[in-house]
Amino acid sequence: MSSKPIPPVNGALNGMRIVAPSRVKPQEKPFDEALLLMANGHWQASFDRLAVLADSGHAQAARIALLFVKRGTSLFGGTYQATPGQRNCWQRVSD
Repeated sequence: MSSKPIPPVNGALNGMRIVAPSRVKPQEKPFDEALLLMANGHWQASFDRLAVLADSGHAQAARIALLFVKRGTSLFGGTYQATPGQRNCWQRVSD
């Protein structure tokens, strides 16, 4: 895999640099893998990974997971669910 940035999907990832997972630090790998899935249109798999990271306190993952929940239909063509507790936690973590 190349470490060349992947272009944004429909502008949704504008400004975010996504690199091949093999080129990142171990603690960043799950997040970067989730972004790579997102960039390749694997919305549900990306959301599932982001939700796990968000639940563990990862601020960037929490922001994106909330985006899936709040705007999933218009941006990703689907509905993504989170419990009220998850939403509250993700909001606190992402602030």
